[in-house]
Amino acid sequence: MTDITSIRPDTDQPAPGASDRRDRPGDGDRGFTLVEVAIALVVIALLVGTVLQAQGMVGNTRVQALISDVGAIRTAFSQFQERYGALPGDYAGAAGLRTGLASGNGDGVLAGTGPSDESAAVWQHLTAAQFLTNLKIPATGVLVPATPLGGQYQVFQDSTGTWLRIGNMATSDNSGPLLTVEQARRLDQELDDGLPATGGIMNKTPACQGEGINIYNLTSSATCLVQVLMP
Repeated sequence: MTDITSIRPDTDQPAPGASDRRDRPGDGDRGFTLVEVAIALVVIALLVGTVLQAQGMVGNTRVQALISDVGAIRTAFSQFQERYGALPGDYAGAAGLRTGLASGNGDGVLAGTGPSDESAAVWQHLTAAQFLTNLKIPATGVLVPATPLGGQYQVFQDSTGTWLRIGNMATSDNSGPLLTVEQARRLDQELDDGLPATGGIMNKTPACQGEGINIYNLTSSATCLVQVLMP
């Protein structure tokens, strides 16, 4: 005979329909699954890639704008000489182009590199003659236009010719380097021979080219001072 006193309900078993929470303490503290972590990492990677791509596009646009500027400046410089028979900045009849515009002395030389010298007056002469309208010339302070990559454009002369310097006016003669090696190489390739030590576009920073060889050193992190020969 079965002892009915030994038959008791199993109180350790959940009632039908009741949820079993014995093995799930702190449900609200559940962490992320591997799948959720993987999805989050993919989303982050896509966002970072999009940002980097956008930054690259902005950088490329600015370099292309620089290349366009340099081409336009060279063309304007040539056209001014053809019409007036003088260098912009040195033109003795510049006062007739616009009221209050300072004239040069007409000696065929661009004097100085400072803000009140003929080399700075180049920009006022070119804009007053309507040969160069896309560059903004400051009304006060450093009277030379800024480049799309920062720094400034400056025209100067030496014994080898008349040059457009692309540099940083933080130094008195705009001789501070500005462009990365890749930016300098792109400018040179687009408008000249693509070589740093020959042609009409010259690199003046030794670290930006290979030692003893006429190629740009694309592994260098140096910034480059570049000058462009004017027509």
